[in-house]
Amino acid sequence: MTKLSKAERRLAHEQALASVRIEGFEPSPEFLADCEAVVEGAMTNAAARAASLARALAKDQAAAERRGVPRTPD
Repeated sequence: MTKLSKAERRLAHEQALASVRIEGFEPSPEFLADCEAVVEGAMTNAAARAASLARALAKDQAAAERRGVPRTPD
């Protein structure tokens, strides 16, 4: 796989954000921070995806607990 330059990563990030916003969504500050870390080369795509998934799962679990749904095993 070809390694992208910072400028290429920045362009890809901006295009993806534009697409998401056209659809009416606004990414969370945490997600945007992870994306910026990827652009800067401080975080891998895989680490950013893992962080995003962990946040989503934590939110799902918190919502389930508020509804009284028992915690699922890891």
